Amino acid sequence: MTSCLTLQERAVAINPTRSCAPIGAMLANYGIHGAITINHGSQGCATYPRHQMSRHFREPVEVATTSLTEKTTVYGGKQNLLAALKNIWERFHPTMIMICSTCLSETIGDDIPAIIDEFLDKHPDVTIPIISVKTPSYIGNHTTGFDNFLKEIALNLPDRRKKKGETNGRINIIPGWVNPGDIRELKHMLREMGLHGLWITDYSETLDGGYYNPRPHFPRGGTTVEELRSSSKSLATIALQRHVGGEAARIYERRYNVPAHVLTMPIGLKNTDAFVNTLIEITDHTIPESLEVERARLLDALVDTHMYTTGLRVALYGDPDLLEGLVGLIAEMGMTPAYILTATDNRPWGERMVELTEELGVESEIILKGDLHELHKRIKRQPVDLLIGHSKGRFIAEAENIPLVRVGFPVEDRFGHHRRSIVGYNGAIALVDEITNTIFERRATTIVSNTLIETGVEGPTSVPIALRNGATAHR
Repeated sequence: MTSCLTLQERAVAINPTRSCAPIGAMLANYGIHGAITINHGSQGCATYPRHQMSRHFREPVEVATTSLTEKTTVYGGKQNLLAALKNIWERFHPTMIMICSTCLSETIGDDIPAIIDEFLDKHPDVTIPIISVKTPSYIGNHTTGFDNFLKEIALNLPDRRKKKGETNGRINIIPGWVNPGDIRELKHMLREMGLHGLWITDYSETLDGGYYNPRPHFPRGGTTVEELRSSSKSLATIALQRHVGGEAARIYERRYNVPAHVLTMPIGLKNTDAFVNTLIEITDHTIPESLEVERARLLDALVDTHMYTTGLRVALYGDPDLLEGLVGLIAEMGMTPAYILTATDNRPWGERMVELTEELGVESEIILKGDLHELHKRIKRQPVDLLIGHSKGRFIAEAENIPLVRVGFPVEDRFGHHRRSIVGYNGAIALVDEITNTIFERRATTIVSNTLIETGVEGPTSVPIALRNGATAHR
C-alpha cells in the first residue's frame, strides 16, 4: 500500500484546525505553580485565548495584558509593559512571570528582553524569574507557542552549577500538549513503577481543580520554580511529543548532560510500550504486575472489538504529535486512517507519517497546512465511516452524517473531556471503548432509519446502509 503527502495550495484558511500561538505558552505556564502570564498585545490577544481555554477546561483562566492601543502601536508598548510588570509584582507576588509576545508587539518591534532588564534594574527587590516567549501567530500555531515556552524554560531556569554525579533521583517528563487527565494517567504509571517524575509542566490540578473555600491565592498544584531549577540534576528527560518538547529535551542533553529520549505520544499499545520500556532503560526497574494487567486488558479490548472496527475508514485531524499517536492505535484496531490532516506546514513530519502508515500497512493521504474545508471536500468525494478530532469538525459530521469522536483541543461542545485520558494503557482502553460504542450507536441509528424507509415511513433522504469494508453506502 502506498500513502501520499499533499500540501494545501489555497492560502486562505476556511474553518481552520489551529489556534493562536499565545494559547500554547499560556497553557504551559499554567503548569507552574504561582506563575502569571502577561500577553504583550491588545486586549483581544488576551480575551480570545482565555475564552478558548475556559470553554475547554471549564476553569477560570487569568492572564494579564498590556492593552496596546493605536498610540502604543505607533510609539511602542514599552511603558505599558513596564507598568504591567510593576502591577503584577506588587499585587500578586507571583513565583514567575512569563511574557508572551503577540502579532502586534512583534510587528512594532518591541524588545521585550531589554524591557525586562530595564524593569529589573529599577526594581532590585524583584528576584523571581521573568522570561519572554516569542508567540506571534503568523509564525506557527498554538503548539509552536507551547514548544517555544518549553525551550525558554530549558534555557533559563535549570541550575547549571551541578556537581559531577549529582542527581535528584527524578526523571524529567515533558508531556507536551495533553489534557489534565492525561498527566494524571502518566503519573499513575510512574507511581506503579516506583518512579518520581519532574513534570515540565504540570497543569493537572491548576486547570482541573476543586472547589476550595477560602480560595487559594494561586490554583493548587503545578511544578514549582524550585523543582524546575533542579531539573538539570535529573536522571534523564523524556519528551512524549516530538514537536512539543522534543527540542527542549535536547537542550537538557546539550547544556546539562541530562540524557534525552524523544518519543511518540503514548497512545495505543506499541507507543505505550515504548514509553514503559524507556523508563525501564533509564532506571533498570521492572514492569509491575499492575501495568501488565492494564496492558493485558488493552489487548483484550482490541481483540474483543476487532470485528466491529476492522476495515472502517477514518479521517483524523489535529496537532502533529496527537495524530502520530492516534494513527498507531487506529491501525491496531484494524481501521484505515484514510485522511490525516494538520494545519502545520511540516514536511519532515509528513514524510515520517508516510513511512509510518506504509509500515503499518495502511493507505493514507497526509495533508499539510490543511483546514477543515479541505477535509470536507475530500470526504464528499470519498466518504469515511468515522471522524476523530476536536469539536470544530462537528460541522462536517452534521453535514455528512458521520459520527465524530472528540479528542484534542478544543472540545467545547461536550463536558469533562479535559478530565479524560487517551494516553497509557488505560487511556487507550477508554478510547477503544468510545470509538466502538460510537460505531454501535451509528449502526443502531442506521437500522432504525432503514426500517422507516422500508415501511414507507418518512425518513432522512440520505441514509447510510452499513459500515462495511471501508464503504458507506447511501439510499
